[in-house]
Amino acid sequence: MNRTGALLLIALLSLASCTGSKSLAKKGAKLDAAGMYAEAAALYEQSAQRNQKNVEAKIGLKKTGQQLLNDKLSAFFKAAAMGSSKGEAVEAYLESKGYQERIGRLGVVLDIPDHYKADFERLKSEYLIELYNEGQALMAKEEYKAAEVVFARIARLEPNYKDASSLQSIAFLEPLYRNGKADLLAGAYRKAYGSLDQVVKRDASYKDAAALRQECVSKGQYSIAVLPFSTTSKRQDVAMRLQGHAITALTELNDPFIKVVDRENLERILQEQRLGLSGVIDERTAVQVGNLMGAKAVLIGTVADYREEAGMVKKSTKNGYEAYRVELVNKETGQKYWETRYKPVQYAEYFQENKATISVNYRLVSQETGEVLMSKTFDQEAKDHMYYANYDGNRDALFPALNGTVDPADAARRNLRTLLAAPRDVKPTATLGGDLVKQATSQMASGVQQELSSRLP
Repeated sequence: MNRTGALLLIALLSLASCTGSKSLAKKGAKLDAAGMYAEAAALYEQSAQRNQKNVEAKIGLKKTGQQLLNDKLSAFFKAAAMGSSKGEAVEAYLESKGYQERIGRLGVVLDIPDHYKADFERLKSEYLIELYNEGQALMAKEEYKAAEVVFARIARLEPNYKDASSLQSIAFLEPLYRNGKADLLAGAYRKAYGSLDQVVKRDASYKDAAALRQECVSKGQYSIAVLPFSTTSKRQDVAMRLQGHAITALTELNDPFIKVVDRENLERILQEQRLGLSGVIDERTAVQVGNLMGAKAVLIGTVADYREEAGMVKKSTKNGYEAYRVELVNKETGQKYWETRYKPVQYAEYFQENKATISVNYRLVSQETGEVLMSKTFDQEAKDHMYYANYDGNRDALFPALNGTVDPADAARRNLRTLLAAPRDVKPTATLGGDLVKQATSQMASGVQQELSSRLP
């Protein structure tokens, strides 16, 4: 869109906004004349929101808005006079104040008399004392959730009131701290960590929460050694990539209870034990390596199948028609006119499909017992194809053929145009295979985390 068009669009939108604003103001005036000032105030407010330059809306809102505000202040006065609930009176005033501020943002000033402000400050002061005493009483009874609600109410009214903010934090943190400590003693390390982690993130210096959180990790952490994957195919590189991606996927879980053994130390020990990449690693040797590494579990795997299949490009010749125009003369009138005709042509369609296939079995073996904690197989196939048409003539004039003549159907022509504009690239088989390796190791990492989470509450 050029600059002139953009300016025209802005002008039209502005006109529509102004038109809507004027209409709302007129409706507001009718309601006001009928004595329905609350409804009129709402329409005047909408009108001013659409166009703050609408003077009629602002004048109407000044009048009806003040009437509506007076009603709200009257509700505050009644609640304050009855004396049954300071909280109700305070909330009524805050609602009045909120309405005044909202209308003020539209450039319309509404008035709250000073005696209402004085009454509010007095009631708020008394109400804060009531809330503070209530909160302390709840804390004494260790009803922390209820106390947190009360102190949050204080913070909304007076953010710096005494030590209410500190007490609110304690009311929030103390139940989490106690739950975390109890779960730690019960051996539910993950559950305990979750509670204590919330405490530390809110207040890192709260009691000994940070030290207890670390104790959860120390007692519940599972160190895992990812051993080289074996393969029944000739693609040793795939097995090596699987091991590398498995280490990365486990590390990227950011799970404090899963620690991946350093790969360099692992390879050194494998060489020392003559269990390198050319060796066969099974459950027995896996436990042996796990012992040497100090790992609680080892992840081993076998690539049962890996194939990359590049498809041949298939070309097929299709019949079509190219439209062209011919100038003719009407023999009777002598007037010239144009006629659309079609000439038979041929265009080509191309198709190619690449795919990769992987089948890998992976096992998580306990170093302590030699038990296979988890055994799963990842079988997956990835495909990508290109399918496009090519025509050396005028593509815009090309029509498909149907039963030896032009196919005029819109759907048929749209399909042909889609093929003419279709991508002419296909993902290489190596890329498809790489995607499968990443998917397989991502599933491995999730499976390991799920298994260990079920064993470690």
